[in-house]
Amino acid sequence: MRAVKKGWIGMAGLVGCLLAVWAGQAIQEKQIPAMKFNDVVEMAPGVFFRYSSISATDMSIPFGGCNNTWIVFKDFVVVIDANFPKEAEDVLAAIRKTTDKPIRFVLDTHHHGDHAYGNTVWAREGAKVVGHVNCSRLLATNGPRQWDEAAKDRKDIASNKLKTVDIAFDDSHVIDDGTQRVEFHHLGHAHTAGDAVAWLPRHRILCTGDACVNGAFNYMGQSNSASWVNALDRMLKFDPEVVVPGHGKPSAARQLIGLQRRYFADTRAAVKKGIEAGQKLEEITTAIDMPWYKEWTGKDAAKIPENIAHVFKELTGKIDHKTLGSASQPGTMGPYSTESVTRVAGR
Repeated sequence: MRAVKKGWIGMAGLVGCLLAVWAGQAIQEKQIPAMKFNDVVEMAPGVFFRYSSISATDMSIPFGGCNNTWIVFKDFVVVIDANFPKEAEDVLAAIRKTTDKPIRFVLDTHHHGDHAYGNTVWAREGAKVVGHVNCSRLLATNGPRQWDEAAKDRKDIASNKLKTVDIAFDDSHVIDDGTQRVEFHHLGHAHTAGDAVAWLPRHRILCTGDACVNGAFNYMGQSNSASWVNALDRMLKFDPEVVVPGHGKPSAARQLIGLQRRYFADTRAAVKKGIEAGQKLEEITTAIDMPWYKEWTGKDAAKIPENIAHVFKELTGKIDHKTLGSASQPGTMGPYSTESVTRVAGR
């Protein structure tokens, strides 16, 4: 890993991390560089990561949207996540410090504003927006109303216009020019019905959006928690070395995916046990005890009652996952069986 800005770990630490990743060995959490918000690091040759500010426990830290990754191909750049418009401009400036190649594609890992509202900025740069079919549908149907709501609090949204998906895929979409390869995959209904991850097989890096985060940053309001566990299992089948999450620091892949999976599995198990014992939601919430979760995130799991309430509604049949988050146009959620490929001519 090569630091683009000063302030990262020393050369010996960087070399150790570099060798661990490139030798195909499982890296440990301590080998991930100590990061400052808004810094950029080269995770692998031509693969850059920008760490965005966020905190679940310190509200004085400004929310800088989502993390961003970009991949420099031979003749163009691919960006993972669009962020908010203001932060998209910040990311664009950071990209220009690493390459002057045109930005051709940006992936929306899902339709939420901190991952998709910056589409308008990338479109002005000439980029095509790529997203899963459900991400595309949710941006088109619910996006205008949600955009107008967000514009009340953010000048960068009020001064721009909603940009939706240009290239929608069902199961996967591959961009390969012979020098770099990135695969966009839909692994099922997780954080939202339109989640996508970006897999870099040559570097064994998995960019997960909000389907896997590093910290107490899970919003479950539009999730399918059982399917989310399955999606995390599918992530492991890629055998990634490093996970670059939508929020929080990058991490050794199996370690972070395991922690994220455990949160949902343990929450589901605790809520199910409480329901079977005839407990009310409030009693179940009070009884939730996950000391390992607080050690990981710094936050008590019981102090995220909205997530526990969501799982309670799921397990008591009060949520229809086929229409979750898509009130404007319920529609169908599948099937997901088509792969599309973008290849540069002559490659």
